[in-house]
Amino acid sequence: MSANIIDRRRINGPQRSVEPIYPKQPTSTSSAGRPDGRAQNAVRPIFVKTGPLSPQASSAACPSGSAYYEQGKIRISCAIYGPRQGRKSNARMGAFDCDFKYAPFSCSWKRSHMRTSDEKEIALMLEQAISPAIRLEAYPKASIDAFVTVIESDGKAATISAAINCISAALVDAGIELYDSVAACSVALSGSQWIYDCTQEEEDKAECSLMMARMPSADEVTYLLQHGKTSPAQTEQAIQASAGVCTQVYAVICHYLQASLEQ
Repeated sequence: MSANIIDRRRINGPQRSVEPIYPKQPTSTSSAGRPDGRAQNAVRPIFVKTGPLSPQASSAACPSGSAYYEQGKIRISCAIYGPRQGRKSNARMGAFDCDFKYAPFSCSWKRSHMRTSDEKEIALMLEQAISPAIRLEAYPKASIDAFVTVIESDGKAATISAAINCISAALVDAGIELYDSVAACSVALSGSQWIYDCTQEEEDKAECSLMMARMPSADEVTYLLQHGKTSPAQTEQAIQASAGVCTQVYAVICHYLQASLEQ
């Protein structure tokens, strides 16, 4: 009789099982030497959508503007609140504050929903990169707040660059007065050549990385960050290459912003 007793606390598996189908891994790299087949001076495909977080009904809790940004496997959302009452009532110029966070499932180094010191440092970078483009003197006693969430990350420097691009699109959607939109990109040194828009795998193997934020129309650099050692000639080469990539990214963002106005 004991052989016929069924243990109801267990989940009985199927009598026949099938081996799962795993995605095929690339067996060899392309002629350019990159796993995804891109050329060394190619940027991953970019997609921008403005207003995804703005509902039809207006309320105090609704953001003034928002944007969703994709670049390869990188996915970022940004919400802009303001201009609203700032902390300093006697300030002659407005303030721009940024909150940056990784989603717990966005990358391998994010383990908790608690805000880390790296996220605070990146938020400070974003503030310094975006603030020169905003006409803060037009918003006295006011504050403009940006809330950035990384849904998926693929490369730390590339993710920071994508966050800058996403904030720029969200500011335009919010109607904030700007001198110019800020476009950002990242490059990494592999051997003796600079590779554009690196993935996390490529950044881990790179000897040095450089991230630039720039206002292309005004021809002004708002932020520059480099990790690793290079010669002055290599650094100058990276800056010139990054400036050209920023112009290309700027053109793509402007194309999507213009298309959103025509809808």
